[in-house]
Amino acid sequence: MSRRRLVSVCACLVVLFAIVLCRVFWIATDTGYAASAGGQTVRETTLPTWRGNFLDREGRLLTGWEKCWYALCVPGDSSYAALFPFVTFSAQTELYERRNSVTPFLIEVESDLSRYGITTFEGARRTLPVPIACHLIGYLDGEGHGVTGLEKAYDDLLYSAGDERTVVCTTSARGDLIEGTAPSIRTVRSGTGCEITLTLDANIQRACEAIAQQDMTRGCILVMRTHSGEVVADVSCPEYDPDHVEKSIRADDTSLIDRAFTGFSAGSVFKVVLAQAAYEEGLDWFTHDCTGSVEVAGETFRCAQGRAHGEMNLRGALEQSCNCYFIELGQILGGETILHTARKFGFGSAAAIAPGLKSAAGNLPEETELSNPGQLASLSFGQGDLIVTPLQITTMMNAVASDGMRYAPVFVRSVSTQTEQQTVQEETVRVCPEADARVLQSMLVTVVSEGIGAEADPGEGGAGGKTGTAQTGQFNSEGQELLNYWFSGFWPAENPQYTITVLQDGVLDPEVSSAAIFARIAQALNVEENS
Repeated sequence: MSRRRLVSVCACLVVLFAIVLCRVFWIATDTGYAASAGGQTVRETTLPTWRGNFLDREGRLLTGWEKCWYALCVPGDSSYAALFPFVTFSAQTELYERRNSVTPFLIEVESDLSRYGITTFEGARRTLPVPIACHLIGYLDGEGHGVTGLEKAYDDLLYSAGDERTVVCTTSARGDLIEGTAPSIRTVRSGTGCEITLTLDANIQRACEAIAQQDMTRGCILVMRTHSGEVVADVSCPEYDPDHVEKSIRADDTSLIDRAFTGFSAGSVFKVVLAQAAYEEGLDWFTHDCTGSVEVAGETFRCAQGRAHGEMNLRGALEQSCNCYFIELGQILGGETILHTARKFGFGSAAAIAPGLKSAAGNLPEETELSNPGQLASLSFGQGDLIVTPLQITTMMNAVASDGMRYAPVFVRSVSTQTEQQTVQEETVRVCPEADARVLQSMLVTVVSEGIGAEADPGEGGAGGKTGTAQTGQFNSEGQELLNYWFSGFWPAENPQYTITVLQDGVLDPEVSSAAIFARIAQALNVEENS
């Protein structure tokens, strides 16, 4: 190559380099071009969606009561250093791991950090500082969707309640905000504003939870308003933390079970069904001389501790919970009659709690099974293949307390949006004549005032109800059988306003009887009624 040609090529390269250098300088100094380039990197970060809340019957929040905050971390604007002192240890780890991210992200903080120049958005913690009715309400997964309970049943409605919003940031290729721009909010979808009002009374629920925590290791409490079937308290223990469900899963302590909707052996609380069947069949006159045991089809059945009660009529047999009396009564009534009466009270059928959420149906033996006198004898005092839920027992006792009207249990009062409100209505069924129910009420009152249910007496107002101790077929490590201890009844004795069921399941010998817990709940209701 000649010298002249080489000089020409070098001159061309110099000119081209100068053009490129000028172009880069122009791009770097032209703010309009920078803004245009920045507009091509608009990044959107989804804000946590506000979820519709549950309210109690008085309109008090059961969820979403406490605020929480989300801070926006933007790469390149010192967010990492500014946020670090205000977040938890785990969040500090997340900040460190994402410090070189080119995409803005949100991180939960304890307070509004706007005063420190940090963009912060308000949210709401789902659970109360001390969670309430966690078994009935249920818990959420990491994406904010319902997993159990009413959270799952109404998930679509609750999830769509709040506006779906994003934070819009105009960033450079490095991820930092373009100079002169600020984060903005974009509404992707407008929410419905859905809220769900439950029949629970927060004050009564809290009182029952406190009593359960103090007096029970495992079991449940249900409180129902007599003339509506509305459940004002639903407590199951052990409790769990809906914000840390994994702890209960690891513990495997049955704390995630809502015992109110779960099937258990019934024991003597079921004798109320036989008492009503006796009235229907005109056998209320029946008497039996109890010697402490009775033999049926070669099998011996006994009263508690083998106690001989002597001459028993229906009232006395309920007062003393005489197994032998009810076994003999059951043989006369027959399986078909007992099953018919049990079904009228709601046994053997699942109760609808909410859309897609039902209680267990329990189990009633088949009529063919009860052709065996031994099976019939077991059913007659609430044993054998009979399985019931605490909700079914409460519904049965409530029918007696409500003068023979069976109210379907109600947990949800209304579902409201910004445009409409739907009230939940349940049907009622008469299961026995009012006169029969009134006599049964008086008998159950004497169970407390004169019989084995004396510990259930709350003092003011009196009460009526029935005890029950059921074998479970479960044993502890020492070979001792664990039992279910029931008390279900109504308060006050005259013109009952509440039906209360207490179950302590799978325990050897409770420190506080279910009857005594019933009395404490009735006393709490008395305080609430007069406050």
